[in-house]
Amino acid sequence: MVMIEPPLPPVRSTEEWPARGGVWTYDTWGRHGRPVLLIPAVLFDRVTWWPAAADLRPHATVVAADLPGHGGSDPRLRYEPDELVDDLAGLIAALDVPLAPIVVGHGSSAGLATLFATRYAVHALVTVDADDSFALDRDRYLQTMNLDALPAPYRNLVDVADEPRLLRDYAACIRIRPHPDPPSTARHARLAIRSRPPADPDPGDCRMNIYDVPGRFAHLIDVDRFVCDIKRLL
Repeated sequence: MVMIEPPLPPVRSTEEWPARGGVWTYDTWGRHGRPVLLIPAVLFDRVTWWPAAADLRPHATVVAADLPGHGGSDPRLRYEPDELVDDLAGLIAALDVPLAPIVVGHGSSAGLATLFATRYAVHALVTVDADDSFALDRDRYLQTMNLDALPAPYRNLVDVADEPRLLRDYAACIRIRPHPDPPSTARHARLAIRSRPPADPDPGDCRMNIYDVPGRFAHLIDVDRFVCDIKRLL
């Protein structure tokens, strides 16, 4: 008799988490340790995290979530920062992993990641190509993201939401200052990853890693370095 082994589970699985304001869609790569929450920039979805998340899979419980109104997550009448962060904290708690998460915010979502770290216990706060002056005009915003700098194999992973009002609807989230001075009781690590040096080179007590690459998707343009940076924080 030929023994047939059961098929291996998929590396990535797509899940839904019901919040009061609507359903969140997220991808996970199994439970392998400390949660790492990956928040995409406004107008982009969870797929932009796939290459890095796959490489982090053996080391962490990786979660890449679609913001409401993006990808598979339900749209809302309003996008209040406190509500979104409370939802994300609930999603992480539902994983039932008894370790504080590493929270990573890309671009215009760096403020949301920062707000998460001020409201909830985190192991580390990481921002990727953060800025406190993102344009709310769609064309100008996309121009600053420099999508042409993306490596050709990854361009199909970067899908821009076509809802014209979405950027302005997220204005309150986008305007949150990334990496403010933490409260005196905070003990989490803080890392700012940037493709290019900022106009203001003083990061305060936040560690800064400059990748020296084009564009504003450091986690896609230099996946290996990004993964190494996150692994060091675990």
